[in-house]
Amino acid sequence: MKVLILSWEYPPHIIGGLGKHVYHISKALASKNIDTTVITYTDGTSKSEEITDNVRVLRVNPYSLRYPDFTSWIHGMNLLMIEKALKFKNFDIIHVHDWLTALAGINIKHIMRKPLIATIHSTELGRRRGYLSNDHEKHIHEVEWILTYEAWRIICCSNYMVNEVSNFFQCPLNKIVRIYNGIDPNSLLPSNNVNRRKYAEDYEKIVLFVGRLVYEKGPHILIEAANILRRNDIKFLFVGEGSMKPYLLELGKKLGLSEKLYFLGHIPDDILYAIYKMASVAVFPSLYEPFGIVALEAMALGTPVIASAVGGLNEIIINGYNGIKVTPGLAYELAEAIVKIIDDPSLSKKLIENAKNFVKNFTWEKAAEETIKLYEEVIREYNIGNWKPRV
Repeated sequence: MKVLILSWEYPPHIIGGLGKHVYHISKALASKNIDTTVITYTDGTSKSEEITDNVRVLRVNPYSLRYPDFTSWIHGMNLLMIEKALKFKNFDIIHVHDWLTALAGINIKHIMRKPLIATIHSTELGRRRGYLSNDHEKHIHEVEWILTYEAWRIICCSNYMVNEVSNFFQCPLNKIVRIYNGIDPNSLLPSNNVNRRKYAEDYEKIVLFVGRLVYEKGPHILIEAANILRRNDIKFLFVGEGSMKPYLLELGKKLGLSEKLYFLGHIPDDILYAIYKMASVAVFPSLYEPFGIVALEAMALGTPVIASAVGGLNEIIINGYNGIKVTPGLAYELAEAIVKIIDDPSLSKKLIENAKNFVKNFTWEKAAEETIKLYEEVIREYNIGNWKPRV
């Protein structure tokens, strides 16, 4: 079976969970003898073609042309992806991830007359909390609708996302398949050269936030919780970048919390994994979260987790068993949960032990097996139908 995967994120160019997902699922598919090709982008610093982990990676460079805005840049990348794909024919399945590569996938589908699978990691309506305020957001929503219409099957990473995609795009539920994300414990290797004192004093307990600094991830909620607590023995670390960073820095300054907030930006994975192990608790106060791979990583690394009872997080956190759930947007509830874990070592130990066992249910191998099963089902339907390449 030959599979073409289209994704704008792929190592070394990773922005969020989508890139991690595509890397690990591609690697897992290839390990199960699926001939896997990924087309992604390069900014000129990565190879245009290589084979890594038995995955053929082809990269296009959208920066070879100039564009007036991000949407135009994405469409330019899609055109280059179509051109690249047509040089490598005979794929059995075309698999795209989110709206960012949708138009390339749809065009390749019709040119090659091969079935299209779409993984929807999140939706614009979901990210915008049900309200599209400008033409850019409306355009993304329209592309997402077209993708769900054109796809033979749609993969979502949680039951929450299955219902969201069905409701937002009037998509039949029998067209959507839930396949949970996974983690690879063997890849969570902490650096041995990290000095804790670089991030916090010996007497300070670390509360860790990992994610994009954008509204839907709720970093401002954590700062509000820090303002409620105002404890000298707690340091709040923020790993990630995003459009809210200037606001968050100003908010911390305004509240007199600057010395207790440390914004690390993007850091290497091995450094992040080491910080996880140093942290007393990892907090994911999202207002919108389709899944939350970072929560699984925290569990696997032995860090107690606090997460909003929203989206996929609500499905993978069992309150009081493998983590603590809080109401989305309620800073005082988040503050109470932080104190509860930090001041109760026995609770922390219980959450860690249960979480380490729980995450064994979420592996990329399992996700790959379910994805292959879906591919085979789609190919069977395709073979008995009359939608074939024109002779």
